[in-house]
Amino acid sequence: MSGFMLRIIINAVILFLVMIELPGIFVDTLGGTLLGAAIVGVANAAIRPLLSLAAMPLTFLNLGGITVMTNIFTPLMVIKTLPGFQVSGMITTMAGILLMTLCSFTLSKVIHDR
Repeated sequence: MSGFMLRIIINAVILFLVMIELPGIFVDTLGGTLLGAAIVGVANAAIRPLLSLAAMPLTFLNLGGITVMTNIFTPLMVIKTLPGFQVSGMITTMAGILLMTLCSFTLSKVIHDR
């Protein structure tokens, strides 16, 4: 369980850094940024693996397309529902999601639950 919590915290920090560095993502307050980072960190650490497991039979049929969609829509759903977040442009959104996906994938491979 300690690996799960560590992945949540690191995902939250990564999202915070992505929001600071990408010019098209705006957050109204620092508290909103920290709340959003925590929620997206939990979603990446808990919800995305469950969606991937549920979509496993379809993944074999369409050669991994469901996995890509799961990785894109999990953070996007969370960011769209949080108040105070504005994302301008599809390229910025995709760049942020791609960075989060790569980092989350790496964390899942490096940090295991014990």
